[in-house]
Amino acid sequence: MHFQFEQVIALPRTTVFAFHEDPEHLVLLHHGWSAFRMIHHYGRLHPGSRTWFETTIAGILPVVMGFEHTVYEPPHRFGEQLIHGPFRKFTHIHEFDEVNRGTMVRDLLEIELPWHYGGELAMQHFIAPMLQRVFKFRGEALLKLAQTGAIVRRVEQRLT
Repeated sequence: MHFQFEQVIALPRTTVFAFHEDPEHLVLLHHGWSAFRMIHHYGRLHPGSRTWFETTIAGILPVVMGFEHTVYEPPHRFGEQLIHGPFRKFTHIHEFDEVNRGTMVRDLLEIELPWHYGGELAMQHFIAPMLQRVFKFRGEALLKLAQTGAIVRRVEQRLT
């Protein structure tokens, strides 16, 4: 299944990209989402770096997922693919486009679940609605971080 999530953030593309290229900021984007726990990351993104986290499915089933970063084209896009987890395929491309009011942040996902985990039926009825909720939550968190100045502060701290 293909998914696309978009939102505009009223900040320059280089700033928004710099915020996203630090895997530690995933914690900020999921703050308050009890189903997310960062396990390990290799620091700043580059091809071959890996990020590991745990998410809880249906409030009871912990699932560890590992991603390897495969695309890195600052400040336009970066991406990763699943190397450990329950999905047969999971790629995630993050795109950053300049628009009049700031930066369009676009998440493009391609996800397949193996038949023994419910395949396409489970994707449609369980995974897709869950992804909608997760990206709505992340979008609201990103907007709040931008409005409070936290994104700019984090990027400036990293550069000093």
